[in-house]
Amino acid sequence: TTLFLFFARKVAKKVGLVDKPNFRKRHQGLIPLVGGISVYAGICFTFGIVDYYIPHASLYLACAGVLVFIGALDDRFDISVKIRATIQAAVGIVMMVFGKLYLSSLGYIFGSWEMVLGPFGYFLTLFAVWAAINAFNMVDGIDGLLGGLSCVSFAAIGMILWFDGQTSLAIWCFAMIAAILPYIMLNPGILGRRYKV
Repeated sequence: TTLFLFFARKVAKKVGLVDKPNFRKRHQGLIPLVGGISVYAGICFTFGIVDYYIPHASLYLACAGVLVFIGALDDRFDISVKIRATIQAAVGIVMMVFGKLYLSSLGYIFGSWEMVLGPFGYFLTLFAVWAAINAFNMVDGIDGLLGGLSCVSFAAIGMILWFDGQTSLAIWCFAMIAAILPYIMLNPGILGRRYKV
């Protein structure tokens, strides 16, 4: 992630993938919008060199890659909300159909009986995916907030998985945090405004 951040920020300025100051954005100068791309590159590199088994790893990387690509296009060209929502829904459907990843039950949240969702689970999963993507997207704008919330979320999920005995998935959650940390260091301008992303 660190290496790609320093490489991609130079390319971003040449292709216009930058955040420009306006009446709503008070930062100074052109800020390269390469955080998501760099974190994704770091994650892909980690997947390539580590042999921990992760279910549906290729499917995950492909779907995440589509979202990163659309996010970069949106940063550069301002894609319409309808197009973004449609692609996000398509990614969610692909994960459900090919990865069999969907909410089938909410457990015993209302007492002694299990709340099985049945076919409604597909719709709830699709909504949850769309809501999560856009919730994180909406907090992006305050320096360090998105990266910090992502790390907290992955840490919490990682701890739950660890105590549940799913150590491989837990380690990957912690690896996600490691991939995000370099972005957190550069995003608020801790190393100086020159390296801000």
